[in-house]
Amino acid sequence: MKRMPILPSLFAGLAAWTAPGMADDIVYSTDPILVEDTRIQEPLKAELRMDRRARGPVTDGGDLLKTIPGIAGSRMGGHGMDPVIRGQSQTRINILLDGAYVHGGCPNRMDPPSAYATSETYDEIEVIKSAQTVRYGGGGSGGTVLFKRNTEPFTEDTWYRGKIGTGYRSNSDVREGFADISAGGARGFIRLIGNHSNGEDYENGDGDTVRAHYQENTGNIILGWTPSERTLMEFSYEKVGARDIYYPGAGMDEPYSDHDVGRLKFEHRLQGGILNAIEAQVSYSVVDHLMDNFSLRAAPSPMMHMRAPTSSDTWSARAELELVHGDFLSNVGFNYQHNTRDAERQRQTASGGERWVQSYLWPDVRISTIGAYGESVWEVANDRRFKFGLRYDHVRSSAGKLDAAPDDTMGTVLSPADLYETYYGGSPDSQEEDNVGALARFEQDYWREAGVFFVSASRSVRTADATERFMASNHNSDADSRWVGNPFLDPEAHHQIDIGTQIDSTSWDLDLSLYFDRVDDFILRDRDHGEHGAGNATIYRNVDANLFGGELSINRHWNRQWRSGINLAYVRARNTTDGRDIAQIPPLDTALTTDFDSGNLNLGIKIRLVAEQHRVDDDPATGSGLDARETPGFQTLDLYAGYRLSNGFSIKFGVDNVFDHDYAEHLNTSNAFDVTQVQVDEPGRSFWLTGEMKF
Repeated sequence: MKRMPILPSLFAGLAAWTAPGMADDIVYSTDPILVEDTRIQEPLKAELRMDRRARGPVTDGGDLLKTIPGIAGSRMGGHGMDPVIRGQSQTRINILLDGAYVHGGCPNRMDPPSAYATSETYDEIEVIKSAQTVRYGGGGSGGTVLFKRNTEPFTEDTWYRGKIGTGYRSNSDVREGFADISAGGARGFIRLIGNHSNGEDYENGDGDTVRAHYQENTGNIILGWTPSERTLMEFSYEKVGARDIYYPGAGMDEPYSDHDVGRLKFEHRLQGGILNAIEAQVSYSVVDHLMDNFSLRAAPSPMMHMRAPTSSDTWSARAELELVHGDFLSNVGFNYQHNTRDAERQRQTASGGERWVQSYLWPDVRISTIGAYGESVWEVANDRRFKFGLRYDHVRSSAGKLDAAPDDTMGTVLSPADLYETYYGGSPDSQEEDNVGALARFEQDYWREAGVFFVSASRSVRTADATERFMASNHNSDADSRWVGNPFLDPEAHHQIDIGTQIDSTSWDLDLSLYFDRVDDFILRDRDHGEHGAGNATIYRNVDANLFGGELSINRHWNRQWRSGINLAYVRARNTTDGRDIAQIPPLDTALTTDFDSGNLNLGIKIRLVAEQHRVDDDPATGSGLDARETPGFQTLDLYAGYRLSNGFSIKFGVDNVFDHDYAEHLNTSNAFDVTQVQVDEPGRSFWLTGEMKF
């Protein structure tokens, strides 16, 4: 029997205690661990295959991510769920849509990048928690999410394939239809993907109506050229159009949001030699977005018709070489990203005859990042691996409308430069940064390779985004309602340690990870508290912080068809500079599941137990006030089932929130006008049904 190091032995002992009496007769399996719908092939990496999902319709990519254990989300309405991984959100998570970086058009995050990830148009979603890779850009301290499309090769016998489907959800009357059809041969292919989804308002558990209407259409064409089995050239164009989206969690709604993205990919695999593969991609994303307070709701007064047209254009590129030499598998490459954002808030008369600029929210903000990286896995032995990564990023940010003066005739008129001068004492034209990130990870197999122990240390550096650095939201009559970015912010440096284990057997499996993240210059959204003599505006500043927590998944396989599981996720975040808790951190979240799967028939039950969140920052007079309240805990019960026929037809159905509980997630959003925090109730009982045909 192989000797085991002390720490792996301790984890093995924990596993034996978890499942007493099984250690002597375990039959080991190399299959990935199944945690609800996701597959965990290696520590801190989860994969979700859309064709293996057991759950019902979702409105967008953020709503889909929230179904993955360990991922939370903040709700603003029926669309635009903003994902949170390990208490980190927004640009602390790198999200790539089929390889493209997309930045939303709303300063208040009505449309996070995942809002444009129409779930049924993707084949697979990969979630890498923590900073466990340096390949997909700087930052990513919370994790990296890759929405993937993988078109399988065609043969002479199989020159076409496709699937069509539909879905319905009773509470909010969600109706969805999609089609994914492709055809091709040895030299190339064409793939067409389309999706339509719309929903109405829903009822919470108390029977109260929650505004949640939305309508979305997605179309995608992919053209592939395969001159050989080892070479692929691919061009794709995708358009997402969202209309009439209601947001009870904001002071505005979204009449429209349009996203267009083009991608050009190249892949070539070689045979023999050190150079094993070459990959490159260039993408261009354009977002045009409008929010207002009068098209889809009653305006507060005839003279307060407000609208905010915005745009966000992003170039992104990536090139990578895969190298194989002895026991080393290495990836070296570079990333490039350039994002331009422009946003105004305008006031107009009820007739629309006159219109004035009230604020330059994003004053022609430009952020460019170019980075280089290297990442290598060293197979020291059959049961031992080291992973190393290093990256460098040069970042330049600027604002082209610093001195643009709004022409609104009501109240105090201030340019972006005036606001920065008021709260930070200056207004620089541009800022530059040189950021270095690194990763080191050790893995040791044990227990006859049924288990793996890992420990990793990483440094990841995130630059301030357009809102944190250059937001210039003036309120002409109330300084407390201003929202002003900080051009002088230092980059946020995360130093993380992750430790854990995975055990996989036919009788039971375990996935455990613990982490600690020390953050230098954490970018905190806070209140000014009259420090600069101009009220209690929302501002940004650097503080030091600690984040720590853990995740646990245990499955018991009763036989080949039945399994039960428990999943837990916990995180705590502390502002160590001021000695207070950081806002918007999800509480302890536990899920109990039991599933039956015979191949054609599957049945399941999920009980979710969420603790009260009492570690909050809910008082704007003394802190940030970003938490709406101390949120009570809640419990929900979901039932689901599915059946697959031999002719390619499958059906899924279920009930969410069976007992119609009234509850809200702790994570909330801000009002677009006065930075009031708004917590939106979750839907009450909902029946759902989906059908799909593959051919």
